[in-house]
Amino acid sequence: MVGVLATATLAGCKKDDPATTPTAPTENVLSGNLETMTLDASKVYTLKGLVYVNNGKTLTIPAGTLILGDKASKASLVINRGGKLIANGTASKPIIFTSSAPAPYKNYGDWGGIVICGKAPNNQGTDITVEGPTDFSVTTGNGIYGGTDEADNSGSLSYVRLEFGGIVYSPDKEINGLTLCSVGSATTIDHIQVSYSGDDAVEWFGGSVNCKYLVQYRTWDDDFDTDFGYHGNVQFGVSMRDRTVADVSASNAFESDNDATGSTKTPLTSAKFSNITIMGPLVYGQSNVSANFGAGMHLRRNTNLTVQNSIIAGYPTAANFDKYNTTVANFVKNNLYGSWKAANSSNANGALFTAGNNNDTTGFWAANKFAAVSSATSAAQIFDFTANTGGLPDLSSGNATQVSTSKGLTGASFTDLPAPFFTTTTYLGAMGTTPDAAWDWTSGWLNFTPESTTY
Repeated sequence: MVGVLATATLAGCKKDDPATTPTAPTENVLSGNLETMTLDASKVYTLKGLVYVNNGKTLTIPAGTLILGDKASKASLVINRGGKLIANGTASKPIIFTSSAPAPYKNYGDWGGIVICGKAPNNQGTDITVEGPTDFSVTTGNGIYGGTDEADNSGSLSYVRLEFGGIVYSPDKEINGLTLCSVGSATTIDHIQVSYSGDDAVEWFGGSVNCKYLVQYRTWDDDFDTDFGYHGNVQFGVSMRDRTVADVSASNAFESDNDATGSTKTPLTSAKFSNITIMGPLVYGQSNVSANFGAGMHLRRNTNLTVQNSIIAGYPTAANFDKYNTTVANFVKNNLYGSWKAANSSNANGALFTAGNNNDTTGFWAANKFAAVSSATSAAQIFDFTANTGGLPDLSSGNATQVSTSKGLTGASFTDLPAPFFTTTTYLGAMGTTPDAAWDWTSGWLNFTPESTTY
């Protein structure tokens, strides 16, 4: 199918005065297999169906461009292996992908999100099919990822908002807000906000891409999901959860596996995360909390994930080591601080750490790897909330800063976190009492009320 950039006038009429009927906007449709092209920021584009950027082709999206994902056709933008997406917004002119539905009717999973397939190593093979649509297959050549090029380059995403994406096609067959499959380290990903994803916010399947400044807002399932040997670096991330919305599979901030069987296949899932702030459902109050929330970190199946210099707050369980003793042995990290129950909880202590299938964690905790965690700490002693009219923290204020007395303002350690990617901080979490300048937190690229925004 040849790529289409179609234009069509959306007809409108006014019975009483046809002469004054306003001119409808032009719909610029992106569909099928795209040729190399540069979009026009003065136009609004609509993705329809599965839209592909194939090997040797490049889609360039200028700062300030608005792109709608068509709900009826479950639109998705797929960068096939060897294709490139150049989407570089700015702090004042972000690139926005959002639902085609009008503001009052936008919802989780209105469209499919962005899928990027690269040539970097994963631990499953060199021709792996992305889970999701039936059109993804070796036969069609679509949605195939894997290779041996650690420095593969799939393009650049900077200052990009992804709203209301993430579709579940069938159980365990989903497209996330942003799906990164064997994406290589020469790819640039920074300043990305994923809001109202109908599955995970971001999921990495293998690859070595590095990411900075990620905001996961009101995700349905997991916020940071790592599989199939993802071994890149991630620094500065924020997760903010709606306490009423969680997936039946159990929603976690982190979910991590080496693979589905817990094998020792290499590369191991060994990504390094630092300066992540997890603001779980219980941060925002105790009533109407979904029973489907899991843990701040669900670490299982032989993952070798690193999480350092981070704050975990507001989950019923801070960390769940599940199914494999090797998972416990692998996760030997420190400098995590948090509160898994808010101050007014009727079950104030909750479950701090759990281990499935009789994992022995006694020696692990005795080694004091989580030295700064305190069961007596409430979320109010960490975050500088703006209260809404009900006295609870206001999720839509988008505030992830810490109070001046927070214990998370000191104790950061960057041992084993490779320079120059990781920026050294004194504080744990994504930010201290104010956002660092590189966040551009209040410059306009973030939107914490996309459900009511008319672009």
